[in-house]
Amino acid sequence: MDKICCLSYLLYQIDNDEVKDIAIQLLNGDLSFRDIKKFKNLKTHITAAEVKVKKVDTHKVAQFVEKFMIMA
Repeated sequence: MDKICCLSYLLYQIDNDEVKDIAIQLLNGDLSFRDIKKFKNLKTHITAAEVKVKKVDTHKVAQFVEKFMIMA
């Protein structure tokens, strides 16, 4: 899994509907990683996700991607 998919998955795990929506937008390319780093309310979440990204369960990330990625 690539870094964006993993970060999207980790952000989606946060119990906040706005963050979950942003995670799905990041996954689908509607927002870039650079864009979401500009959101002040996400800085803590992004930093925590970046630390966990290498330890994430890729099987769970794959399931998340299958569920939420929009295929054109």
